[in-house]
Amino acid sequence: MNLTRLTVYYGHLEGNAGKFARDPSGYLAIEAGIFRDHGLDVSWEHVQGTEERYRGLEEGDAQLSLVVGRASLQHFLDTKTTKIIGCPMNSCPYYFMVAPTIHDWSDLKGKILACREGPSRRAPIGETLLERAELRVGGDLTLQLPKGDQETYELLITGKVQAALLPRPFGFWAEERGFRRITDWPDIFDDPLPITIETTEKLTIEREKDFKIFLEAHRSAIRFLKSNREMATKILQSRFGHSPWFAAKTFDDYFVCLDERMTVEFIHLEKLLAQLAADKPGGARQIAREWIIPGALR
Repeated sequence: MNLTRLTVYYGHLEGNAGKFARDPSGYLAIEAGIFRDHGLDVSWEHVQGTEERYRGLEEGDAQLSLVVGRASLQHFLDTKTTKIIGCPMNSCPYYFMVAPTIHDWSDLKGKILACREGPSRRAPIGETLLERAELRVGGDLTLQLPKGDQETYELLITGKVQAALLPRPFGFWAEERGFRRITDWPDIFDDPLPITIETTEKLTIEREKDFKIFLEAHRSAIRFLKSNREMATKILQSRFGHSPWFAAKTFDDYFVCLDERMTVEFIHLEKLLAQLAADKPGGARQIAREWIIPGALR
């Protein structure tokens, strides 16, 4: 059987808290023969650094790259050279994490809450704190806005802030260190399109048929990942060094956000654009026409 070769690049979550791949389903799919069953010989390769992955696409070392939406959209706005062929995760709301000394909302009075600046621009953080806890930002509680999630995480674990809105993987690492999650927090703070599948405009034409087959195989891979807990947690432990607790937490609370439909949901594209370029002419509809291949938007 002649197999079509594809190389897929991915990176670990930003920062040095630990290794975390946003979508490790490719490893499971290779091991289970899912790509091979679809006529593909897929290489799932870790390449750290968004620019390094773009260089790999441009130089032909890879055909596809998994990139966080804010990076892939910004690159498109800057260059207009890339296309999105699919999206295995549209949304994965942040967790509200607090220091071990915080036991309920009232304990946050006079304390500091940190969250990444980008998502905070449109999230009703102040309104929600007032409604849930009767805490007024700027009066009862100070809001600090670091530039990145890694910085937010470090502020929390070093005790410089007492609460933080964190992506789920950083929340898991914080829990391992004894920090607590407040579950009475709505899904209002997010990093839209946390995983996009990106390629060059040229390759969408040259490899159109191969990419369609890949997307179908990747759908199967995500379904397989979500239905095989034991295999998935073993991969997380052996390849990424996760503890059994962390691997189980990832399976239960992170993989649930993976979406085998593999399409971009328009509402999350709107949210992402609002964070990066709210005044872009034509808005999200125009961006969708230029950036997302036909059939990959819903």
